[in-house]
Amino acid sequence: MVQHQAQRLDQAFDDLIDAWLIERQALLTQFMALPQMSVADDVIGQLHHFCEAMVDYSSRGHFNVYEQLLTHIAHYNAQFTNQTSVLLGKIHDTTDKIVIFDDEYGTVEKLSIQDLGHFSGRLSRLGEVLTDRFNHEDQLMEFFQETLA
Repeated sequence: MVQHQAQRLDQAFDDLIDAWLIERQALLTQFMALPQMSVADDVIGQLHHFCEAMVDYSSRGHFNVYEQLLTHIAHYNAQFTNQTSVLLGKIHDTTDKIVIFDDEYGTVEKLSIQDLGHFSGRLSRLGEVLTDRFNHEDQLMEFFQETLA
């Protein structure tokens, strides 16, 4: 019975990771669509939706995924503990930048022509932040995979 419980927990964790990675893909799709939108599109609505999805994705990582990954890694291969702590710190840095972007654009009511130039640069920098975050998350997943080998 204990083995059956462990298998159910493993499956639940696999399902959590799968859902989280699907959420990441959806976030990337939304991000890629933003600069392609015309002024006739509901840019503000899509921006709000994107910011909400980005914050939800980040929160899910911090409060559901990372904790379980780190616990598993520490339990099965403690040699990675220092490296995972460094990665988690880098992920936290990206979270701070995500929150700043959300604070600036998550509830914006309108964008002027001047704002559009600023927004384009901020969106480009956010793309770099998201790339860094996803790379750090992938490294964390690699450490997890190493414990399974």
